[in-house]
Amino acid sequence: MNISLEKKIFPGFIINLLVVITAAFIFLMRLDPDRDTTMDSKLEVIEIILFILSAFLLIVVYFIIRAQLKAKETVQKRLEENQQLLQSIIDNTSNPIFIKKLNGEYLLVNKHFDTLFGTENDKIIGKTDLDFLPKETAEIYRNSDLEVAKKLVELKSEETIQEKDGPHTYLAVKFPLFDAKGRIYAIGGISTDITERKKLEDSLKATDAFFNMSFDIFTVAKNNHFIKINAAFTNTLGYTQKDMDEIKFIDLTHPDDRSVSDEVFSKIKKGNTVISFKNRIRHKDGSYRWLDWNSSIDLKEGIIYSAARDITEKVKLEQEQQKAVDELSENEEKLRVIVENIGEGVIVANADKKVILANYMANDIFGIEEDDKISTDLTAHFELYFPDEKTIFPAQNLPMERAFNGEITDDVDLVLWDPDSREKRRVLISGRPLIDQDNKVIAAVITIKDISKYKKMEEELEETETKYRKLIGFKNTPKQNKEEENDTNDTTKK
Repeated sequence: MNISLEKKIFPGFIINLLVVITAAFIFLMRLDPDRDTTMDSKLEVIEIILFILSAFLLIVVYFIIRAQLKAKETVQKRLEENQQLLQSIIDNTSNPIFIKKLNGEYLLVNKHFDTLFGTENDKIIGKTDLDFLPKETAEIYRNSDLEVAKKLVELKSEETIQEKDGPHTYLAVKFPLFDAKGRIYAIGGISTDITERKKLEDSLKATDAFFNMSFDIFTVAKNNHFIKINAAFTNTLGYTQKDMDEIKFIDLTHPDDRSVSDEVFSKIKKGNTVISFKNRIRHKDGSYRWLDWNSSIDLKEGIIYSAARDITEKVKLEQEQQKAVDELSENEEKLRVIVENIGEGVIVANADKKVILANYMANDIFGIEEDDKISTDLTAHFELYFPDEKTIFPAQNLPMERAFNGEITDDVDLVLWDPDSREKRRVLISGRPLIDQDNKVIAAVITIKDISKYKKMEEELEETETKYRKLIGFKNTPKQNKEEENDTNDTTKK
């Protein structure tokens, strides 16, 4: 058991005091003239013994004091070394650290604390926050110190400190320090810079908010499960996160899309990014929805990030459009077959007056096989006459032109004279405009009926009738005589 310096010296002091008193008492006895002189020799021996005992006690006390002082010096040195070690440790940590007295005076701070507040250690020790911080800030710190001292518990709070590169957020942890008797004597504090963590948290919050608020589907997948889905996924497919924890996402794929989906999934697992992959995913009600996926993978973590959009209605519309196109193509083919088998020439021109369809009979009439080389202006191919073959037919009255003006014409009788082949055709031309829902002409259709043979047969029948009339003695009417005269004149001119 260690005995304090005071406890070691005090008994020696008492004994030495008794020795001195006894020696003084003997000395006074020897001064008495009425003393018993026979005792002087004994008293001298006793005085010598007391002197030797006193000297011995003094020597013992000296060595005890010396030893204690040396021990105290050693302890003080070790304490200083420990303090230096502690200071060195806290100076080399990146966290600001301090210890304050209960009155707010600083007992200890590290270098990072100095740097944080732009001051030096010796200018902080013994000072309070009011000595180097704005009053408002100092009062906040003081109130939190008092809260720790009052409740005797650790207190955590976030503090914002303006630094050279802008505001930094610190997580400050303050705690009470107790002495050997369990009484609080100081307040310690450690602050951790959480600026980047706060930024990351804010970023994650923003990302999470976007993740959940987006109209597009977002998923995070690992080990064949969607470990995170957003609200759009639930709204589109009906599954909750709890449902998806128990279902492999590949099991939701339509059987007809399974093989292609497996191939795409294999590419993703190799590190490839997949853009606009479409497949059908089963809804919770058993129906299927078409989704358009964009996916990539974090190979290190094995996590697949995907975004998808519900394109079910778009696919249905495309299918309906394709069906309409197929039906239109089929109808066009049927129409072409019908048109080709019509005994009249048929020409269809668009709003730009460009021929987009001409049947075999029309090609034969114009002597042109390529439809787009046929002009809607017949005067580019023929000389046009009225049936009398003398009067020129005006181009603006042609059925094609009138159809582009929205008019309907039927059986316009005229003669087409080809100056190159020197052939003529007697034709009946009809025209129809094609009008859209806005009552605009978008195309025109004309039919050309070649009646040259019929007119020739009609003329031959008239000649035969006239001939037989003469044979049986019928006289021509004045009108018939005039027609015969005209025919004779025309024949002579030709």
